[in-house]
Formats: sequence, structure tokens, C-alpha cells
Amino acid sequence: MTAKPSTTLAAAAIVIAILGSALSANAIEVKKKLMMPGPSDSSGGPASGPPPANPMNAGQRQALQDAVASDSEQSLAEESEKKSSGQNYVDLDHAKFSYMPTSSTVTAKLSAPECKGKKGGASSCTKTGTEKTLVFKYKIDGNKLAQADPPKWEEAAADTKEAKKK
Repeated sequence: MTAKPSTTLAAAAIVIAILGSALSANAIEVKKKLMMPGPSDSSGGPASGPPPANPMNAGQRQALQDAVASDSEQSLAEESEKKSSGQNYVDLDHAKFSYMPTSSTVTAKLSAPECKGKKGGASSCTKTGTEKTLVFKYKIDGNKLAQADPPKWEEAAADTKEAKKK
């Protein structure tokens, strides 16, 4: 006795449906596990909860901005002089500001691209592919900041088209 082709086809369809539903059910369980919040572990797993609060209060942040503005004036003047004389300069007018506080100190950074100098100090910046960072380090004393180290320059490759060509 031989099976009819329609019966064999129906049996195969049922087997495929059963296997497919079992696999998709397992996939749903995996997805649920990935989406569930869990405790953060030291192995670099996802952290749950809100990000940590900024350890600096509003007065300290304002004092930091004032200190960086004051302490960067000399560097800003030097870079402006370089620009007007046609030398390579750091475009501090468009610098990115960042800071990293600890319990007793704060490190502030002004990062900007280095630009090719042009005679007459043309206003457009042609990036050299280098990013320079002016680093300030301050000691925190209440809402007051005291300069811990003089400002210093750090250099890093910028993510620009010019840097990628090199």
C-alpha cells in the first residue's frame, strides 16, 4: 500500500509547521531575556537605572567655565596671532568643551582641529587632520577652583577626510 501524494505533502507540512513553531517560540524566549532589565555585573554587562548624577554642583560648574575662559585667553591670543601670520593654528573659536570631575579635582578640555594657516588670516579653516586639546587641571575647594597644573596641549589624529587620505 502506497501513500497518496496529498497525504505525504500534508504530513510534511505538519512536520514543518511544528518545527517552525518550536524554533520561533525559542527565539521569542531569547528576545525576552535580552529585553529584560537585570543587575549590572562587573563583566561589562548592561547597567540598569539612571546614569550617575554629576558630582559637580551648579556653582562648581560655573566656576569651572569661568576659570577655563580666563585661563584660555593667552592660548586663544597665541593661536589668533598664528592665524593672522599664516602659520598653522588651532581653531579654539570652535572648540568642544568637556570635563571629567573626580572627588577632589576636575580636568577640563578644549578640543579643536588644527588648521592650515593662510596669509592674511583667512577665516576659513582647512583642517590638517590633527586635533589638539588644551587640557586644564583644577583642584576643587567648595565652589572655588584652583589651578593644579598649567594648561598643556595634547595631540590626536582627527576624524577628517584629510586624515583618512594620509
